[in-house]
Amino acid sequence: MKKKLIFSAALVLSLGLAGCGADSSKEDKPKEETKTAASAESSKKSDSKADSGQETTESELGKLTVLYKDKELNTPVNNGPVKATLDKIQLSTLEPSESYKDTFDGKDKVTIVTIEASTENTVDETINYYLDQAKLVTDTGQQVDANLWFSDDVGGEFLGKVKKNGNIIWVLKHDENIKKVTLHISGASNEKIDRVGEDLKIEIPLDKK
Repeated sequence: MKKKLIFSAALVLSLGLAGCGADSSKEDKPKEETKTAASAESSKKSDSKADSGQETTESELGKLTVLYKDKELNTPVNNGPVKATLDKIQLSTLEPSESYKDTFDGKDKVTIVTIEASTENTVDETINYYLDQAKLVTDTGQQVDANLWFSDDVGGEFLGKVKKNGNIIWVLKHDENIKKVTLHISGASNEKIDRVGEDLKIEIPLDKK
């Protein structure tokens, strides 16, 4: 039952970001096949590059309010032989329903950062690049690890020329004053755990106006 709740939570949080795109459908993403009517409606919102207007949807998970989104982030995070891009970002507030409060440590309200990313190993050798385990630091003093329960498999072990894409999700204490987030990403390594890439520090301003 717990795994079902975790999956449902990840689904709703991911779909919140998918609504940012002009065309967010992916044939290889089973999550998209189970869109709720609310998230489908959300996908009809503004086509602007960055949007600080608030959008609110309610679902079994709770009340999700989008504070900021940029669907054309397009920030490269290449590392060693791995080509990688942070495609989109969304900052939102979630008020979990009673059924899901335990999933969020009993909190009445949390802040969610979601980044849609894509990765591709360009060599035949096995490469390890843990983009989906990046640490996130806010300009307001929070530091959190990516939530592996909610996030898609965007990093980790690449057994040859493998491509991955999906959402990376961070759950923070409630904070609507965040204006910038910084990702700390460990450098890629090979099968022998020898470094083949450099650690990255990526600053992402959230231009809420």
